Amino acid sequence: METEYFRLVDLLLEQDLGLTLESDGDPNVQLVSAHPIEIEAPSRWLEPRTLMLTTGTRFIGQEKASLAQRQLVRELVDAGVSALGYGVGVATDTVPRALVDEANRHHFAVISIPAQVRFMDVVSRVAAAAKTTDSMLLRRTLQMQNHLLEAMASPAPEADLVARLAALLRSSVVLYSEMGDVVASAGEAPLHLIRAQLRGRTGRLRFRVGRWAVSAYSIAPGGQNYWFAVASKRHEVPDPLAAPAVEVALRLLNTIERSRYRATTENRAIRAALVRTLASGEIPDLAAVVDRLEMLRFGRQADLRMVSLTASKTYDGGRWTLRADTLLDALEQDVVDLAHDSRLPLLLAQVDRELLGIVPATSSSVDTWIQNLQEGVACGFSGSFNDLRTGHERVRDAQCARRAATRSGSPAKRFEDVGISDWLLAGRADASTSRKAAHQLAPLIDDHPDLLDFLRNYFENDLDVSATATQCALHPNTVRYRIKKIEDILRTSLRSPAVITEIHLSLQCLTPE
Repeated sequence: METEYFRLVDLLLEQDLGLTLESDGDPNVQLVSAHPIEIEAPSRWLEPRTLMLTTGTRFIGQEKASLAQRQLVRELVDAGVSALGYGVGVATDTVPRALVDEANRHHFAVISIPAQVRFMDVVSRVAAAAKTTDSMLLRRTLQMQNHLLEAMASPAPEADLVARLAALLRSSVVLYSEMGDVVASAGEAPLHLIRAQLRGRTGRLRFRVGRWAVSAYSIAPGGQNYWFAVASKRHEVPDPLAAPAVEVALRLLNTIERSRYRATTENRAIRAALVRTLASGEIPDLAAVVDRLEMLRFGRQADLRMVSLTASKTYDGGRWTLRADTLLDALEQDVVDLAHDSRLPLLLAQVDRELLGIVPATSSSVDTWIQNLQEGVACGFSGSFNDLRTGHERVRDAQCARRAATRSGSPAKRFEDVGISDWLLAGRADASTSRKAAHQLAPLIDDHPDLLDFLRNYFENDLDVSATATQCALHPNTVRYRIKKIEDILRTSLRSPAVITEIHLSLQCLTPE
């Protein structure tokens, strides 16, 4: 069994010191002591496996400071010194570029020490730890776990976790979705080439992509499939920290995704149950429903609108099949995300073959939400109401408004914007209504389709002869002649209000949905 000893990585994991590895060096080198030294030829005074500390004051005023910095790195490497700690904020605000470049050439570790950290604190920390190696593995594991666990508090926990692990292992780390999209990544590894090696495979994999050694793990947190890959140019991540670090990272990813999935599922179920209760109109505990709506940013006893949503099978160009099991699942995901971006309070539930929902009646965000709905969505709003026990009637109003939106080719219709004729049609939008309309206009449909188009233009221009003539590029007398011809064919008068109403409704029913 490998002897455990204090390493540079253990010092880097001391969160209160805030040390940062600046070069492409090995943080697993042993440390037996740490010494601040600013004189020339410092290796004469340093033992192997020592951490040398400097503020860089010896380089101030030197004509060839960069050359001297590179020479210092070479001298320390030859002497077996483990690493160089550079205190920033004294001679320079950052570690000199020449020091880092030369250290990278030799894979020598250079760390930066914040200005507020005293060198003696670093010296005493190394001295104390180097004397106590019995619990070093446990200590290192706990520190590493604490470091990675801090990602859980981040607004983007996956990205933060990947970045922390990459810094810890001096490697590139990437998280792929099941479709191969990069969810989060850190480092310079060839992401597309690594992804190509993962296609169609499962389990734990080890392979090489050029100079990169890759370890990959297929995981399924929250029921969603992911690939987690760690890639390094110099090694296959065999150091003592790698195995427990990757194990902790995988567990945290599972925790993050399962928690997110559980919270999302529970919230969705709670919201859907509330919508179904409102849609039924049967509310056993009205006070509890009012309280819940207030908690969900709908205000107390505020005016509401019921919403009905559907989408065509060609919605999103058919791409919805790649990200959802059903069309309604994809539609729900999209309109909820859009509501979040628009800051619109929205509750939804899947009922039969549509989405039913609730929105605040007076929210200024409704218009923004409507304008950004994708093509293929039909949306109807009921009138404004605050009597929660009338929800059942409001559902029918929203459904009729949605069917009216479908007929007119509009993305959305409000109750008050739907005319009585559209309302009647939306209320009986079935095959029998279409057959009745076709029978009403059969003489034109069968023998005079040109006159049927002309009749549509005539009604669209509010039965105005001059407007119709202008739109159709005809003489007004020609318009009058065609109107008379239509009256003869249909054996009726286009001046009768009852006939006008019937023909208007029939034309609406013939309009393709």
